[in-house]
Amino acid sequence: MKIKTPLFFKNVAVRNNNKGFTLVEMLVAFSIFSIIIGLLPMLISTLSREQPLERRVQRLEWEVFISQIKKEIRMSQKVTINNQSLLLEKDGSIIIYEKYGTNLRRRVDYKGHEIILQQVRAFQFQRLLNGVLVQVTDTYGHDYREEIRLILRDVVF
Repeated sequence: MKIKTPLFFKNVAVRNNNKGFTLVEMLVAFSIFSIIIGLLPMLISTLSREQPLERRVQRLEWEVFISQIKKEIRMSQKVTINNQSLLLEKDGSIIIYEKYGTNLRRRVDYKGHEIILQQVRAFQFQRLLNGVLVQVTDTYGHDYREEIRLILRDVVF
């Protein structure tokens, strides 16, 4: 006695036939592999050029610090550079920039504790002919330098 197989099972058997599809599958897999290998050098070069997060943050912090100190020096009436500190007289107040541990802090009238720059190994303020030179070395060994010129106003040094 022969059992008749339904038409559905006959179609499934035909669909599972893999003849002819292995070449197409291999070409698709090889194309994906080629794209990945082609993009890999660009990815590696991008990652190698990327600076560590700490250095990028330090650079942004330096930019903010310089813009603030430029504004404050230009608005002050008197600038005094002492040993390891910068004193600015502005509207009857004394603003002090000094080192505090590995930080550079700002205080007003010898009160307060505002951290302006972090991870500072060394810093120096120098008087220029008509301005101030700010030099900072961070804990990563990178040197930052900025000359702040006072062109329009005479500030007492």
